[in-house]
Amino acid sequence: MAELVLRSEARLEACPSELFGLFGSGDPSLGWLFGSEAESLRPGALVRLTLPLGEGARVPGTARVQRCTPGRRIDLVHEAPWAGRVVCHLDALGDGGTRLRIRVTIDDRELVRLGADFGFHSCTDVEDWEVPLGLLTSLSGSAGILGRSTVNCAQLAVDEINADGGMLGRDVRLVVADDATDPGIGAIAMRRLCRVSGMAAVVGMHSSATYAATSPMAVANGIPYLYTPTSEAAATHPLLVRFGERPLDQLHRALPLMAEATGGTRWFLTGNDYSWPRAVGAAAREVVDRMEGTVTGEGYVPLGTQDFGPVIAAIGECGTDHIVSSFVGQDHVRFESQFSASGLRGTTRTFAPLMDDAVVEHLGPSAAGIWNALGYFAAMDTTENRAFLRRYRDRFGGCSPPVSAAAEGVYEAIHTWASACRSGGGIEPSAFLGGLRTSGFRGPRRCGRGGSLESLLLGEATPSGVKVLDELPVAGPAP
Repeated sequence: MAELVLRSEARLEACPSELFGLFGSGDPSLGWLFGSEAESLRPGALVRLTLPLGEGARVPGTARVQRCTPGRRIDLVHEAPWAGRVVCHLDALGDGGTRLRIRVTIDDRELVRLGADFGFHSCTDVEDWEVPLGLLTSLSGSAGILGRSTVNCAQLAVDEINADGGMLGRDVRLVVADDATDPGIGAIAMRRLCRVSGMAAVVGMHSSATYAATSPMAVANGIPYLYTPTSEAAATHPLLVRFGERPLDQLHRALPLMAEATGGTRWFLTGNDYSWPRAVGAAAREVVDRMEGTVTGEGYVPLGTQDFGPVIAAIGECGTDHIVSSFVGQDHVRFESQFSASGLRGTTRTFAPLMDDAVVEHLGPSAAGIWNALGYFAAMDTTENRAFLRRYRDRFGGCSPPVSAAAEGVYEAIHTWASACRSGGGIEPSAFLGGLRTSGFRGPRRCGRGGSLESLLLGEATPSGVKVLDELPVAGPAP
């Protein structure tokens, strides 16, 4: 397999053991690698990086510790915004200093994707014996923290489908594109996917802001678009198939249970400023009104916000009992971290519709006590989920990112697509849509025919992950 290898070398005055001890300290003066943030160097530990792209541009990224030798070597598996490996050697010099050698490796599959994302080529070559299946997701930008586990779960589903004979004798080929959590970039990426010869369907795991830009393109090109995350209602078309939770599904039973647990009646609504968080706010108002509670205030901010001080101050000033926090990805992590640091976590409970195992890992102790209701949490104790997690670990290793609810939803959607195509007798849109009415997939989630959710899990963040509290019914049939 071809790969791109980048090397750098520097001589430093500090000794190897001193440099090793500085790794993960978060001090930007130490450079992009040693200025990263890491709570430990145990295998699988999360590492947050700020990567230099030249001319002063920087992009956030994540990696995981694969192994290390104290004072001598650190090996990382790079996750976002691209997959690869980083190996750092610390060689002792005779004068007490260190020769620092860094090797960065990116394999050919990631190079193909990155080349397409940066516009160096416009399509992916697909062989006659392959069925292309697109995945449009966020590998960078605010929602990039969910990207790698999403790609992993999509690839796992494709591997399993191919091991079971493929699609009518042809192997499925996963074609990945990054929307960078930006609707404009998402539209460019979707246009590129639509141009892939024979594209059977596109699976979307990204913001509803991107969906608003890309769904008309799928319809115009006659390509089924399987949209998997929690999302608000939107214009319908037979080719636009939704799998995720709706805001009212998540809130209609969970908010009354939280109010019952706290004895509080006052709610503050906040999130990023686009259609989905606003829809969550509208659903929350409906549920709070039904409980005869009070909405004490609302505050929405743009994607990519760094300082949430004004919103947190407004929450503190109104003396609310609960907040509904509809932030996405890195914004979610920053808001909840700053909210916890403000001291308000002890008096104000949080319901966060995108809180899952991936977000909790990034938040650490500051996530404790947050509630959410989703179709999947990694802690669900079922035979199907235990087998699924075992296959995930076997395929991607112990240093792979935890399975998020968003990623598992993509896994189920791809299997549901394959089941529907087999039932319908082909990969054409008409065959898929015909089979979708009568087929389904039995995975970890509680789903009926066509992948429709039958129930959700109420979860609470703890220092060790998300704990499942209860199983809740959905609000009713999707409109």
